[in-house]
Amino acid sequence: RRFDEVTVMGMVGHLIQHRSRFKVLLSGSHALDEFQRWAGYLINVQVVHIGYLSPAETRQLVTQPVSDFALRYETAAQERVSALTRGHPFLVQLLCAEIVALKNEQPPEMRRLARVADVETAVPEALQHGSFFFADIEQNQVDVVGREVLRLMATCAEGEVTPRQKLVAYVPSLMALEESLVYLQRRELIEAVGDGYCFQVELVRRWFAARP
Repeated sequence: RRFDEVTVMGMVGHLIQHRSRFKVLLSGSHALDEFQRWAGYLINVQVVHIGYLSPAETRQLVTQPVSDFALRYETAAQERVSALTRGHPFLVQLLCAEIVALKNEQPPEMRRLARVADVETAVPEALQHGSFFFADIEQNQVDVVGREVLRLMATCAEGEVTPRQKLVAYVPSLMALEESLVYLQRRELIEAVGDGYCFQVELVRRWFAARP
């Protein structure tokens, strides 16, 4: 059935305003100002920004996702997971789940220690199994100019900065480019570095690099 926006959001708004014992948590990747049509339902909403995990939090999630976790990581492998995900909570769990699946298929004597090679081997599977996450960025979170900017930037190597002048030459409208760069930074997809821009998260860059 189709999502009945009026009915569902009316119910949520009623709970928020008239049922103090209920707490409603709405989680998503879109900013609240992108849903102006829902403003009347979300009058008393408090916005909480969930950012990247700290390096220490990332290490803990990688090495101890549950108590008595048997898989150990070489220090370099831990650092590689952090570099590929930047501590994005979902992406850390996505990549580590693929690492665990990979190790479970290896001979018993190799299963207990994750190495950098294991992390890199798990990346393509993570991109495939997490495709809904990346596709949502591409299809729902950015416009045509944003997609073109990200695809151009993805042709650069990991950590490489795309010069601003390269983007100016690529996008015909300077105004459209400026608006897109501001928006992509606000969405935490890219960041300014010197006189250029780079991806905030390497796994996101790799997704766009693989797009036709």
